[in-house]
Amino acid sequence: MSTKKDLKYYLNLNWSYTIEQDSRKRKKFYIIRVNELPGVCTDSSTVEKGMEDIKDAIEAAITLYLEQGDPIPEPIKKEEFKGNISYRTTSERHYYLARIAQQKHVSMNKALDMIVDAGLQQLRAY
Repeated sequence: MSTKKDLKYYLNLNWSYTIEQDSRKRKKFYIIRVNELPGVCTDSSTVEKGMEDIKDAIEAAITLYLEQGDPIPEPIKKEEFKGNISYRTTSERHYYLARIAQQKHVSMNKALDMIVDAGLQQLRAY
């Protein structure tokens, strides 16, 4: 059974958002971006109003994608990921990772998770 990917299909997907607070002339506002749809964002004085407004922006963007026959990026589904990653690296990097694991008294997997978490936090700060 195939699902027809029309406007209704896309509007019902579980989009993810990035919400940032900013201010100008001492007035706070929120910028809301749809992570999967580059350039689709809105700003509002409240998060609640912004979340309402972003739905209109999503609908407009998807309508444009459909009219132009462009592929529409879809949110990834968390349940499709099992937590297994095959990772190859240099012997030098492997050695440094082993040293970190030993110093922290954790497994190599835990050390790698700690390093990846730190890197992801740094990326989120942008």
